[in-house]
Amino acid sequence: MSFRPFRALWRALRWLILLPLRLVEFLGRIAIGLAVLVFVAALLISQWEPVLKLPPRFVLTLALDGDLVEQPPLPDGLRSLRSLEPGPAPLVLRDVLDALDRACRDERVLAVALDLSRLGGASLAQIEELRGAIARLRQAGKPVYAYGDVLPQKAYYLAAAAQEVTLDPEGMVLLPGVAVTQNYFRDAFDRLGVRVHAFRVGKHKSFVEPFTRNDMSPEEREVTQDLIGGIWQRLLDDLARDRSLAPAVLRRYSERYDEVLAAHEGDSAKAAQAERLVDQLQGYEDWHDGLLERYGSEGNQAEEVAFDDYLYATAPALPAAKAPVVALLPIQGTLIDGPPRDGMASADSIVDRLDEAAEDETIKAVVLRLDTPGGSAFAAERIRRAVLRVKEAGKPVIVSMSGTAASGGYWIASAADEIFADRFTLTGSIGIFALFPEAAGLLDKLSVHTDGVKTGPFADGLDPRVPLADPVARAVQAEIEHGYRRFLAVVSEGRKIPETEVDPIAQGRVWLGETGQKLGLVDTLGGLDAALDRARERAKLPQAPARWLLPPLSARDVLMKLLFEGRSDEFDSRLQSLGLLPPGVSLAEPRRLLRAFDDRRGLYAHCLCAAP
Repeated sequence: MSFRPFRALWRALRWLILLPLRLVEFLGRIAIGLAVLVFVAALLISQWEPVLKLPPRFVLTLALDGDLVEQPPLPDGLRSLRSLEPGPAPLVLRDVLDALDRACRDERVLAVALDLSRLGGASLAQIEELRGAIARLRQAGKPVYAYGDVLPQKAYYLAAAAQEVTLDPEGMVLLPGVAVTQNYFRDAFDRLGVRVHAFRVGKHKSFVEPFTRNDMSPEEREVTQDLIGGIWQRLLDDLARDRSLAPAVLRRYSERYDEVLAAHEGDSAKAAQAERLVDQLQGYEDWHDGLLERYGSEGNQAEEVAFDDYLYATAPALPAAKAPVVALLPIQGTLIDGPPRDGMASADSIVDRLDEAAEDETIKAVVLRLDTPGGSAFAAERIRRAVLRVKEAGKPVIVSMSGTAASGGYWIASAADEIFADRFTLTGSIGIFALFPEAAGLLDKLSVHTDGVKTGPFADGLDPRVPLADPVARAVQAEIEHGYRRFLAVVSEGRKIPETEVDPIAQGRVWLGETGQKLGLVDTLGGLDAALDRARERAKLPQAPARWLLPPLSARDVLMKLLFEGRSDEFDSRLQSLGLLPPGVSLAEPRRLLRAFDDRRGLYAHCLCAAP
């Protein structure tokens, strides 16, 4: 009997069954090919962008929409592709400072208009750098005008540096003060049957407290209150000077806002104007058009140039291939020991860049821009050693601290030739800790039993299913104490301070940059521009341009960043749609912290602090 007819029939049926799958695969390949073609076309267009010709006289307008960041998400050569990113593009602090400083020297700029209605995340240290740029503009005779429909505290702090502040008639100025709050999980862990073993050195090393307590410790409460009190007093003093007000007026506005509103029938905009926090109330269109008319001539409005266009049109020519430069290397985010991950400062990537700087003959000095609370102690030590290799190559290394450069961040900074910080920078936090969760109680509640054999107490010493043995706990604590002594030695060596003098100002305590200077942890109060100028001075190259020292991105890397970066909130959205997470609650920060716990020895120089 022949089976050929059946075989032919089966081949036909299989072909019909697989046809839809093959069709989907074919269409998928076409879609991917089209996406690549669009990306390549956009890349080519970005390189062919026409040169902008600026008008002879104009008003420079800056709408600071988005978060302030320390490094560009994409290389400068791919400027046009940034518009393809979802949501408002982040603002690179260096770009904004460059634009404002160029405007100081540009005779074509009649005035500068700042729209702060959509200013996103920024540290007070970053805001203060922008305030410094505004002060330089005003000293150069360039009027600066600020507008906001709602001005939260940081946006208002920036706006107050302008010579005139305008608020929308339906807007408000918010000065709530400064607060530090944390969630504490001790009871929650107890209910779950989870015990968190915390090992630390430094009585103020508070990172472990949320896992081991239900409230803030008295020691931490005292130093944190002192810290935020200092921040708030500096803010009030600056605002009082900017607006020619008594600090008591601002305190009353902040602490008795309900009474202030009641006195003006709940009209927050009129309350802000009556208290002289703003100069006038106008909608955006009237304010914008009024400025252009004020600086126009013969009944015509003045021309305006947007920040992005001005930055691009006034960008200096790229230095020649062998021209000497100062390298600018940002270190932003939690320190991790391993390959790059979004939102993290990868030791692998940073060490590669520093070794590149040591070997590159065109790089004559390096400025490290730190905005990190620390993280893996081993990652910090790897980066510190790479900094020393740059110095051994005869190249000065200057640290510029942004909002936070604490714990592991300070471990790195201590190796630099000089340290610059802002008054509001959070630094110090010289201490070490380790955390170990024990889930034996949880398994017991679930009637899950763990049993086995071992050759000694350390064979399963860090198995979370079994109780932590005393010899293992003593060994971990010994490592922590050694790590703390090592931290003190690193700071002592780098800062030329005896260890006996470092220990009292260490203990895990966080200091403001201004206090850090008095204690010898910081050399100079100043921003990124001051640090770059000092690097040029040490390299004896006063005109050397600054060049970003960033990891190279392949075409695939750029495409992945455009398609997928910044979409971590989809996980939260899915949980909320399933009713597993309340609306408005995000797990992004806990997930980020858990991903950062990757130190090979489990030792962390991490500050539980966020830049004010």
